[in-house]
Amino acid sequence: MDIKDIGIKKNRVLISFLLILATLAFLLTFIFMWWEYASQDIYKYLSENAIEVEATITKYGIHYKGHVGASRETEYWTYYEYESEWGTVYSMHRGTYSNESDAKAQIGKKLKIYIDPNGTWSSAYFPVVNYERALKNAIIWCFPVPIVLYLLIYRCIYRNVLNKKIKKKVYGSTYNNDRIIHTPLPNTVTQGEVTKVVKWIVCYVKVKYQDENGATREKWARSWFTHKEAKYLQQKKTINIVPYKNTYGILEEISTTK
Repeated sequence: MDIKDIGIKKNRVLISFLLILATLAFLLTFIFMWWEYASQDIYKYLSENAIEVEATITKYGIHYKGHVGASRETEYWTYYEYESEWGTVYSMHRGTYSNESDAKAQIGKKLKIYIDPNGTWSSAYFPVVNYERALKNAIIWCFPVPIVLYLLIYRCIYRNVLNKKIKKKVYGSTYNNDRIIHTPLPNTVTQGEVTKVVKWIVCYVKVKYQDENGATREKWARSWFTHKEAKYLQQKKTINIVPYKNTYGILEEISTTK
């Protein structure tokens, strides 16, 4: 028999970690998309000024991809080179090959490239300008950002801080989760009635209770619950809660069979 905490004492390390990762991923994508839109000015300049020339594959090199077992996985990159009339040398990675003989066979081959006569930019592909698509992508990636920021700030940072404050109210300022068994302080834990449960990917629980001033309130718990936890709370009906200012924390345990 295993006892797991529900509500304010539940460990939220995993969900907090996932929210941090999701926020970073969406923020980086958001920044990249707007950078891509801003880069259209550069692509426009290059599309209007780039010159088509003929370059030569002049060398190849080993590129290490990482480790596979005890040996390092390698591939071979070829590089082209072109020297302009004004003395600028343009060079860039062009092809990738799985074995050295294929890469070596490319040496001396010609290919068309595009160069910036006023700089050192070069590419085997003509720059394509598309302001409309870039702006559309940037705007689309604006929408998830406030959502993940809300989840991170409210569900991760705010909830953890609030739960810590409620636990200190219940167990005292020396409360240390998972290390010491504490007994709740008198008149800190009361009972509430589960009046409604909404189930989705996560579940929400509504509780009727009396606040610290004795007024009857009916509010949604700010914690997320699994379907199993919500079912347990719904069946138990009368649960232990801790009123705290204008909110409350649920203080329950659920037994699971291993």
